[in-house]
Amino acid sequence: MRSAITNRILVIASTCGVLLGPVIAARAVGTDPIAMSATCHRRPIDLVICLDTSGSMEGLIDSARARLWDIVNSLSTAKPTPDLRVGLITYGSPSRSTAGAGWIVNVSNLTNDLDSIYAKMMELHTDGGDEFVGWALRRALDGMTWSSDPSALKMIFIAGNESVDQASEVYNFRTVGSEARARGISVNSIYCGDRDQGIREHWNEVASNGGGNFAAIDMRCGTIQIETPQDRLLLELNMKLNATYMPYGSMGDAGQRNQIEQDRVAKRVGAASDSSRVAAKASALYQNAGWDLVDAVAEKKVELKDVKESELPPVMQNMPAEKRREFVKEQSLARADIQRQINELGQQRDRFLKDARRKASGGKQALDQVMQDSIREQAKQKGFKFD
Repeated sequence: MRSAITNRILVIASTCGVLLGPVIAARAVGTDPIAMSATCHRRPIDLVICLDTSGSMEGLIDSARARLWDIVNSLSTAKPTPDLRVGLITYGSPSRSTAGAGWIVNVSNLTNDLDSIYAKMMELHTDGGDEFVGWALRRALDGMTWSSDPSALKMIFIAGNESVDQASEVYNFRTVGSEARARGISVNSIYCGDRDQGIREHWNEVASNGGGNFAAIDMRCGTIQIETPQDRLLLELNMKLNATYMPYGSMGDAGQRNQIEQDRVAKRVGAASDSSRVAAKASALYQNAGWDLVDAVAEKKVELKDVKESELPPVMQNMPAEKRREFVKEQSLARADIQRQINELGQQRDRFLKDARRKASGGKQALDQVMQDSIREQAKQKGFKFD
């Protein structure tokens, strides 16, 4: 017969890699979620998205905005739990770059601050410029701080709709793609338009040289917003979830404001994006240790006793020292319970959307679909498992 200690270890081990994360695992076994979080190992996943922002790509940008949280959610059930970082590059951007830089903009280095990536994605706009795919891939290789962990999954997704041989005399995509592959970084190409035309423009060769997948999409499919019966309850739970965040330090107030602002942005994009963001916020991939005290203590970014009183949330400043840890633990447990409810509703929502999206797209592929398929395939090759 298993001992109580053995059962507790088994629960923790089986739960660390799933959507609900270490805090909910702790609640299930009745232990301290902050102390237990250290037992859960994360494996790095680095994902760099390169978007063509030339004049015809408004649909691509809108698809990326509408589906970012769906892409995040596709990884939320991976075991072991990913330490997801996302980077963002644009190309064909003359108003924000120069000819000497190949019209490339390194919008964001790899970061696990998903709210900051979402905010920067919402600021993108189309330009009229030359689209140098090889140059964009070179910037992705050299301009990002890729993980040095040999177990890390490292991917580039580059999307556009013009010939990939432009400016090949400067950076040939074949050479750069082969270098990426040698460095353990897979390059996935997405042509926005007819698949046969994408092959004529050599987009399939981008993937074959880079060791990734090639796909063609209909940009409009990614912008379809489908309402579900779960949306209202998810948004109500999101308000409760936000109340568990405890801004601290110099970044606290700005971080909390940005979180709330990105909630508003997702709502403006549409009901589907709004609910997908709520689901992502309930996953272990959504981390805010830079400004939220609950995450910071759980991730061992700070020791609660070392945080200056003036940098604590106002509600905690007048508490005796021994009460502060108890308060943070209470917020952890409250958050875990809300995340559990969001997860249950999210699963119901996913079942509803499965057929609805297929019917709405008419069988055509959308940006998030091809990215999710490639991410899961390549994650499994790296030893990740999915529920």
